[in-house]
Amino acid sequence: MRADDPSWGLAYQLTRRAADIFQGEAAIWHNLGKCYHEKQNWKEAERHFRQALKVKPDFAQSLEGLSVIDINTAQWGQAIEHANRALAENPDLLEARVNRGIAYLALKRWTEGWRDYNANLGIERNRNEIIYGDEKRWDGTKGLDVVVYGEQGIGDEISFGSCIPDLIRDSKSVTIESDTRLQGLFARSFPQCQVYGTRYKKYDQPWRKERKFDARVALGKLPEFYRKKDADFPEGKYLVPNPVMAIQWRALLDSLGSKPKIGLAWQGGLPHTGRKRRSVSLDTLSPLLKSFDADWVSLQYVGTEDIQPAEEKYGIKIHEWPWGNKVPDYDQTVALVSELDLVITVCTSVVHAAAHLGKETWVLVPSAPMWRYGHEGADYPWASSVKLFRQKGSEWPTGILLGKLRDRFGDRIRR
Repeated sequence: MRADDPSWGLAYQLTRRAADIFQGEAAIWHNLGKCYHEKQNWKEAERHFRQALKVKPDFAQSLEGLSVIDINTAQWGQAIEHANRALAENPDLLEARVNRGIAYLALKRWTEGWRDYNANLGIERNRNEIIYGDEKRWDGTKGLDVVVYGEQGIGDEISFGSCIPDLIRDSKSVTIESDTRLQGLFARSFPQCQVYGTRYKKYDQPWRKERKFDARVALGKLPEFYRKKDADFPEGKYLVPNPVMAIQWRALLDSLGSKPKIGLAWQGGLPHTGRKRRSVSLDTLSPLLKSFDADWVSLQYVGTEDIQPAEEKYGIKIHEWPWGNKVPDYDQTVALVSELDLVITVCTSVVHAAAHLGKETWVLVPSAPMWRYGHEGADYPWASSVKLFRQKGSEWPTGILLGKLRDRFGDRIRR
């Protein structure tokens, strides 16, 4: 049940009533904790998980629940500890392994992290495995005909796609099955591969029946073979934008004048993937918008209804072209990003697109970040063109960003 599912309220009421009647049942308190977890109320979720553990100290599900809370509050060491305790009680508790993997990755313990992170591949709904025929899962053997497929979000496909050059190097041939939105981009970026944008289409696609492969591998599995230590992460640039689209965007941007062209994305994720903590308002960015003289360009695919109020409030213009950021072909967005001078964004798929174009990108990272942004520091292992600016408590570092803008482009103060 997702945070935006209205049925969670009914589930809560029924479970709350059950807890009144069966106070000595650990599972009841655990389920109440799950209700609060779905609403991202970490404090109450933790309280109910701990109540379950008072009733039954070795209740593996609630230990796993605590590891989830730890991940969502960036307590990575505690997440590993709680996951280990859960697995000691129930070695088959898959969720605990995945949670432990996420915490390991946040701490850059890559080998351990990828092993656990991929434990749910082909088992959990959000990590569906595509099987094409009688081919085996790829185990790193070189010289094979391999098909690689996306199994997570579009940002994950782009990020993990940075491992495809490694796979190409080690394989006889590589075929890619991607999100439809990425077909053109991946075909251009990997011209030696056959690319099919049929990931979400029915499984009776003719090519799936016609093609035979030696092995299959999920994109999210590739780092397990190719990103085992910090030094394994390359510079990050591999995407090739559509040259015609890029020229068109260049002409449009040049028509605005000589000011720096800066892309903005201020909302990221979905309600159940941390949108609240990953997003900021345009009011939060107002120190930049009010003070620095630039051509601001929206890279938002949702949440653009607050542009006009911000323009009126701060006397600015945020250019918003729906054919660039609200289209089913991600080629347009990538081409636009490729022609900007800088991208300032929250943690969303734009980060991955800009990073793997080699575009200078500044990311506003929440105090409780997702694992890929690590637990400290300004460097982003996936791409050297990206710098991380971390929230401190409830404060976003907009003052620091304003200083960086002036260092980067000169003291362009709005008059």
